Amino acid sequence: MSREQAEELGALMREARPTRPEGVVGTVLLLNDDVAQLVAVWKDRDTLDRHLSVTPVPRGVELMRAVGAEPQVRIVDCIELG
Repeated sequence: MSREQAEELGALMREARPTRPEGVVGTVLLLNDDVAQLVAVWKDRDTLDRHLSVTPVPRGVELMRAVGAEPQVRIVDCIELG
């Protein structure tokens, strides 16, 4: 992902913040050279799983596709957020 795409994605994320899915604690967009990571931290795994069971395409995937990127989705456990 280019820096331009990342900046566009960041703007879309800011615009979408008021309608962020319930249960999302926060998000971060990381860019290292041309590798971007959009990380969403959820309240807990059950909330995420319930959301994914009724959502055809997760919001982050929609936003990344809107800037021309096809993300690889990974779900990992967060042990501590401080």
